[in-house]
Amino acid sequence: MNEINIRNILFYFIVLFGLFGLFGFIFSKNFLEGFDTVVDTNKSDSFCKSHIGSSDLLNESCNKLTQKNCNSTSCCVWTNNNKCVAGSENGPTYNTDKNGKTIDLDYYYYKNKCYGTKCP
Repeated sequence: MNEINIRNILFYFIVLFGLFGLFGFIFSKNFLEGFDTVVDTNKSDSFCKSHIGSSDLLNESCNKLTQKNCNSTSCCVWTNNNKCVAGSENGPTYNTDKNGKTIDLDYYYYKNKCYGTKCP
C-alpha cells in the first residue's frame, strides 16, 4: 500500500469511528430524554423493574425524570419542591437529605394524584 491509501483508509476509519461514537452518545443521552417524550406503560414498568433491589440507584434515576414521566411510573413520586424521587403512594422512599436533615413535604404526586396536607 502506498502512503496515500493508508492516509485515506485512516481518514475514513476516523470519520466512521467518530460518527459511531457520536450516534452512541446521542442514543445514550436521549434514552432518558426519549422517555420524556413517549410515556409508555411498558417503558415505565421496565424502568421500575430495572431498579428492583437498588433503591439508591432508583432515586438517582427518578431525579432525572420530568414531572410527566415521574407521574407515569409506579416507583417514583413528584414532590412539592418540583423533584422526582423514589417512592410510592405512601410517599417518598427517603424522607431525609444527604446530610440527614428531614425533608418537609406538604404534598406529592403519585401517578398524577396528589397526596398530603396541602394539595393545590
